[in-house]
Amino acid sequence: MKLKGSIISAAFILSIFVTVLIFVDFLALSDINQDYVSTNVLELIEVDISNELPEWASAKLEWGFIKLSLLLKSIFMVVIIIALAKVVGKK
Repeated sequence: MKLKGSIISAAFILSIFVTVLIFVDFLALSDINQDYVSTNVLELIEVDISNELPEWASAKLEWGFIKLSLLLKSIFMVVIIIALAKVVGKK
């Protein structure tokens, strides 16, 4: 019974982390929406000002966080599913 409670607690904590990551993803994507200037978009409209754009316009930090967040959320969700399957299977 003690193991069952600790598995549920761990799944609950990981679920909180996933929720926080979803919120931070929204913030990062909102920032990307404001700052991101894609070289593909510039090429599409035949504008070449890529050398004049500031470094922050590429939103590299935000894109990096989105990728890391996807990886972490995927891992956490697999762990949560396995943990909860073990709890349900022990009934």
